[in-house]
Amino acid sequence: MREIPIQYQIACVILTALFIWSFSIAREPRGWRRLFQSMFAKSETFSVNRNKTIDEALKRYGIVIAMIILVVDVSCFVMGVTYPFRQKLKSLSPEQRENMNEINKFENTKSGVSPLP
Repeated sequence: MREIPIQYQIACVILTALFIWSFSIAREPRGWRRLFQSMFAKSETFSVNRNKTIDEALKRYGIVIAMIILVVDVSCFVMGVTYPFRQKLKSLSPEQRENMNEINKFENTKSGVSPLP
């Protein structure tokens, strides 16, 4: 089995960590909001309604952001796994590509699948 290039491995690790972090914020927004407010906000600006609105927005947008990160993470993983095969196809000469196309056409007609136009 061929190895996944290091760039794709690093990207997958970072994206997976971002996904886990954003999903955990979306699941429990109150704790993360309190942590942020204790570090950066002034204590006299306390409002229950405002905090509830912030929690709801964190939950709604956090899940959307987490799912987008997950899609990018899976795409990066698939790109990393298919990288050796794509590189091999790039290195083929035009005659070798034509031979591969002929073999694929023959296999498709043999199996009963109509060939692509």
